[in-house]
Amino acid sequence: MPPPPLDEAALRQAYGRPVVLLPSCGSTNREAARLAQEGAEHGLVVITERQTEGRGRQGRAWTSSEGQNLTFSMVLRPRLPTAQAPLLCLGAAVAIAEVNDLRIKWPNDVLDDEGRKVCGVLAELVTVGPRLDAVILGVGLNVHQTDFPKELPNPGSLALLGRQVDRAALFGRLCREILTRATELENNPGWVLEAWRQRSHTLGRRVRVGELEGVAEDIRDDGALLIRTPRGLKPVLTGDVELVGRL
Repeated sequence: MPPPPLDEAALRQAYGRPVVLLPSCGSTNREAARLAQEGAEHGLVVITERQTEGRGRQGRAWTSSEGQNLTFSMVLRPRLPTAQAPLLCLGAAVAIAEVNDLRIKWPNDVLDDEGRKVCGVLAELVTVGPRLDAVILGVGLNVHQTDFPKELPNPGSLALLGRQVDRAALFGRLCREILTRATELENNPGWVLEAWRQRSHTLGRRVRVGELEGVAEDIRDDGALLIRTPRGLKPVLTGDVELVGRL
């Protein structure tokens, strides 16, 4: 039996803040950014059952089966310097991993213990001149989906872990936890970074990012991955991490 469709009233009740449910849209991030520019409040969420132009990191397409998963974007108006805004991705990944007892591959892929990708997080900035006006935090969490396109590398879902969950209840819990982590970043970013370390699937592993290879040793205060190489400790701010072994 297919999961019941999402209901806007149930989503709002579960979350306790404004929610805009769209049966279909091109991109929830794009819709949320538009609403942010029109003055949408901190915490407003745009969610859809069918996203036709979803994007992941570095412009990749994000695919999700209609009516199976949770695909949403949150408007955040954090009291953070623009340079620290990317840390919101790490905080969101921590929230999602803790709620679902999962792990995090740097910087913001949420994996199960077998390394299958269950969730992705994407943050985009909305600026007014030099000022950070809002951060649009996009989340794609595979909930009930069990069949995936063959071209997707190692996809996972909560259903593949044997978990059957109510999407509205899970949505509410996830959004509340993401907001909590966003507030913690304003007050004590070190706490969020330590929580990320505890959930990391990357630290202590031999990794490759582009032409750089070594042991992922830590993350820096700005979220950069620190890789120990024969030439010393090298920071990586962006890129795809390939896990190539353990210590």
